[in-house]
Amino acid sequence: MKSGKFIRSFNYAVQGIISSIQTERNMKFHYLAAVGIILGSLLFNLTRLEFMILLFAVTFVVVSELFNTAIERTIDLVTQEYHPLAKLAKDIAAGAVLISALNAAIVAYLLFFDRLVSLSDITLIKIKNSGAHLTFVALLVVLILTVGFKILLRDRSQGTYFQGGAVSGHAALAFCMAAAIAFVSMNGFVAGIAFGLAFLVAESRVEGNIHKPQEVVLGAILGLCVALILFVWMG
Repeated sequence: MKSGKFIRSFNYAVQGIISSIQTERNMKFHYLAAVGIILGSLLFNLTRLEFMILLFAVTFVVVSELFNTAIERTIDLVTQEYHPLAKLAKDIAAGAVLISALNAAIVAYLLFFDRLVSLSDITLIKIKNSGAHLTFVALLVVLILTVGFKILLRDRSQGTYFQGGAVSGHAALAFCMAAAIAFVSMNGFVAGIAFGLAFLVAESRVEGNIHKPQEVVLGAILGLCVALILFVWMG
């Protein structure tokens, strides 16, 4: 193969990846999650084999979503009308993505759970017993800041002060409460459950087409920062 053809093939492949990110909401989420997990893994002392397993699991999810997108686009090209076989093909492709995602979740659990529990327990023990009123104060501060950011960034995004907008208030409050539960409970397992529920709240805002992924991420960061400042610095 000539070098020119190879470069063109490479460009086509990259363009396909970029197009999938631009047009598919789920693909945006998968890529952000993949980057976050890979960067986060640098904080843990993973062996070469563990990192290889993690990288394979993350790549498997992304590749499955790429195949799912390609299958959906091919079916839509052939027919725009409802057909049982077309629905079956799309459902099977989506099922492959689900299996890959479950596989990645299990791998993440096996690799990180013990490390996260140990790290969170050590961190939580260092935090003094903060008053319960800090939770209420943190939620109030998050609510005020969320509305404030929506006012400042209203021209750059759609939505109202309490629905949609540049920052997801649901994600901010959910992650703030999750952090508060972690600090108050002083238990790594409970903290993991709380953050899992917060993630589901944030994900539902994207699935409901109420917020863009970046707006949900900004909300989560806002909630976490407020909780950390109040509980760690003032606790």
